[in-house]
Amino acid sequence: MHLIIDIRSASPIDPMITRYASSWVDLWIDRHPTDRMSYIHYSHQDCPENGRSVVVSPSVWWRWDKRLSVRWIQEIFRCVNFSSYEPYDTSITTLSHIWDHTDILYPKSEKNFSQKWLRLKNKNHNKQNIIIVPSLSVGQEAVEINHVQEKDIEIIPYLTLPLIKWDRHTLSQLSISGPYWLYDGSYGSESGIYTLIRWYRDYRDSNGNHILILMWRLALTELRDVSLQIQQLSLTGFVRIIGTLDWEWQETLYMHASGWLYVGAYYAGGPRIELARSHHIPLLISDIASLSDYHEGATLIHPSHLGNLGQSLCDLENSGKNTLKRSLSNDIIMRKYEKLIAEKR
Repeated sequence: MHLIIDIRSASPIDPMITRYASSWVDLWIDRHPTDRMSYIHYSHQDCPENGRSVVVSPSVWWRWDKRLSVRWIQEIFRCVNFSSYEPYDTSITTLSHIWDHTDILYPKSEKNFSQKWLRLKNKNHNKQNIIIVPSLSVGQEAVEINHVQEKDIEIIPYLTLPLIKWDRHTLSQLSISGPYWLYDGSYGSESGIYTLIRWYRDYRDSNGNHILILMWRLALTELRDVSLQIQQLSLTGFVRIIGTLDWEWQETLYMHASGWLYVGAYYAGGPRIELARSHHIPLLISDIASLSDYHEGATLIHPSHLGNLGQSLCDLENSGKNTLKRSLSNDIIMRKYEKLIAEKR
């Protein structure tokens, strides 16, 4: 079998998706060493070394119908779509992942994996495509909000990612010298970033010594507002905003973090929480349905009642590193993929 691994991404590249897809391919190759693996990606993206590179051009509105030029036409092809775009070649059976809920709720362009493709899929009753979601709550959203058929949805939790070599100079290059909390600050207000900073002030007033690192992309208006809030609360130097980093730098930040935080009312951050779990980082997360798979061993806090966040951070600081285990192993998860792909042979 020839598997096409779709990692197309708009700039700035989301390195976590490429990182996750590469780990998935390693697991698949271990189980199916004779299968061919090809990545489709844009020219500005680096291709992982464990698969053949197939560079494609972005779709345009008058050329939706795309076909891959392949030499091995006698092979059976399947596509595993880790991208946030709709399937590139609709003639190939595709397992499309929903990584980022905001691509579903607030599509940024007509080419995104969004309502447009979901409506098209339902209209054509294309049974060759399967939607992969990480939890029941995300699947329910796709059914209720986007009217996806339940039979087209499969729930497969995130894989635990293998740890990789990290660069010991990264922290010094980022001017990080002390202990820190790592926070997914994507999507500004939806991730609870403003409320987090306000109550983080209480933690500092309680002689907490961890700085707060805000990772991932922020819109310019959000960046301005967050920076202003940091200044007004006299937290300059204690709260650091770090944009999108390549995966080696991310790995170092995860490796040395004292805790991973998320206090938003809606989680839309993809598999980054699983990277934190893979590094056995203590979690302080929202008590919401979309994170229900990760509650074991985590400290929970309701996103509408963050008044005790300062104390929760102090408790997290005193807890030290703990081991966060998954109820499902990677072996069981990969069997779910094998079953789906085998059913389409």
